[in-house]
Amino acid sequence: MVRTDTIDADRVHGFVAHADYPSGGALVLPTITGVDQPMQAIARQLAEAGLTALVWNPFHGDTSNPTDFPGLMARANKLNDDLVDTHLSACIDHMLGALRLRSVAVLGFCLGGRYSLLLAAHDQRLAACVAFYPSVRVPMKPNETRDAIVLATQISCPVHIVQAGADEVIVFPTFLKLREVLEKRLVATMTQLHPGAVHSFMRPDLQSSPANVAATRLSWPPVLAFLQDSLRAAG
Repeated sequence: MVRTDTIDADRVHGFVAHADYPSGGALVLPTITGVDQPMQAIARQLAEAGLTALVWNPFHGDTSNPTDFPGLMARANKLNDDLVDTHLSACIDHMLGALRLRSVAVLGFCLGGRYSLLLAAHDQRLAACVAFYPSVRVPMKPNETRDAIVLATQISCPVHIVQAGADEVIVFPTFLKLREVLEKRLVATMTQLHPGAVHSFMRPDLQSSPANVAATRLSWPPVLAFLQDSLRAAG
């Protein structure tokens, strides 16, 4: 059984799933629902696959109703991009330091998908970056001060993007621009496109759609293999 615990230390807050003999670690950046059961389940899957996972809690101390999406969006709109320099880099410090992991990747979903791109551009210690349907909007929201597409040129690690074909947040032209920028770099860019799937297609309440079910089933195995290989190579 995977051993789990929580961390609440200065700038590092979240849920940790420990692999018995980790080949590396994954910093998981969640959706607007935060450290919920689906994110904890993903952390456990990563640990079972040999990767210690830390799910960042961007809403430390907040007890909002996880089913109140307008409320969740309102609290997400209070976040700022400077968290990349402070809390997210501190999470990597913790994983490489206290957790003694040889290498760390970042894996983000929705809100966390955008942050994963920003973090990979800022922190060159990352071995890989995965962004599931990153919430990259054009124009940016008022609380967003960093352009993820412009900064993508500074990402020095391999990147894997998972795009929903019917995504209404990162719309298709924006995805194409992000992919174009990433593919001009001198490191690998992997992309997945899942026609008919919607934004956040992995959410349990969206599994009544066959397109979302297929995207959920098909997207995870190549992402897991990408993380395992990238971390093994970096370690």
